[in-house]
Amino acid sequence: MAPLDNVAPLVKVEGLTKSFGDNQILNGIDLEVAAGEVVSIIGPSGSGKTTILRCLNLLERPDGGRIEIDGQMLCEDGANGRINFAGKSEIRKIREEVGMVFQRFNLFPHMTALENVVEAPMAVKGADKAVAKARALELLDSVGLSHRADHYPLQMSGGQQQRVAIARALAMDPAVMLFDEVTSAVDPELAGEILLVMKQLAEQGMTMIVVTHEMGFAADVSDRVLFIDHGLVIEQGKASQVLGSPQQDRTKAFLKAVLERTPMAEENADSPPVETEESWGTGAGVDESEQIASLESEVARLRQELDAATTTDEPTTDEPTESGE
Repeated sequence: MAPLDNVAPLVKVEGLTKSFGDNQILNGIDLEVAAGEVVSIIGPSGSGKTTILRCLNLLERPDGGRIEIDGQMLCEDGANGRINFAGKSEIRKIREEVGMVFQRFNLFPHMTALENVVEAPMAVKGADKAVAKARALELLDSVGLSHRADHYPLQMSGGQQQRVAIARALAMDPAVMLFDEVTSAVDPELAGEILLVMKQLAEQGMTMIVVTHEMGFAADVSDRVLFIDHGLVIEQGKASQVLGSPQQDRTKAFLKAVLERTPMAEENADSPPVETEESWGTGAGVDESEQIASLESEVARLRQELDAATTTDEPTTDEPTESGE
């Protein structure tokens, strides 16, 4: 959905800055996300994408700026020139509103899928065990993994583990979900399973901020796209505009490089084959192969439009390295 006029944003970021030592990562990021909106953040490695997400729940503490989540102040610049943070109890409450799914799955290896999903609602919110278990089973079913409830992470593929991680984040009933390159650590054959879950969440009205290099997914699902580079928002707008008709040369160069890169299957040719997971989601009337084909078609369309809009300038190849991303 598009942002509504005169409606307070669910997530509001103003002038966000962050450094790691002498390395300035974020140089004044402004971002507003309305309830039910899906915003994708794209950009080269080291541009600050992951750091933005980690600042939204204080996994990284900003150096300056203001962050509000659902009207609650997480941090803001103080009169003394130093940033002020909410109290511990307020931070804990705000964090409960923000679900995050990481590049690596970060599941508890000694717990089953079901135990991973019920842990936070019981430990943090004090949920009744029976209620938490019932909810966890519903969530595992929604990501196609009810039959893996009693399996441990090492007994599941990377795609399955990532879907458990999504179910775990949803178990806290967050107001907004943050996704940090969630397909980067899984076999390309299984990435579609994760993207399909995220697309279904978007269709259900979940507010989402997604850091991704999956341009087809961003085009298909996002209401808006932000392209950032060197800690600055270079371009933003509707997904169709930024991805299909970018205005900034730097955006054009980045998208051209991404869309023309060697396919992941060839890059990982030396990796051992991963057994494909059985199909799921058919009960909801969704054909996974059609979804993936649709995303591939969208990438092809974007490549054609980008070629027509791209100048003759060569894309930049040297990118900074970000210690926090």
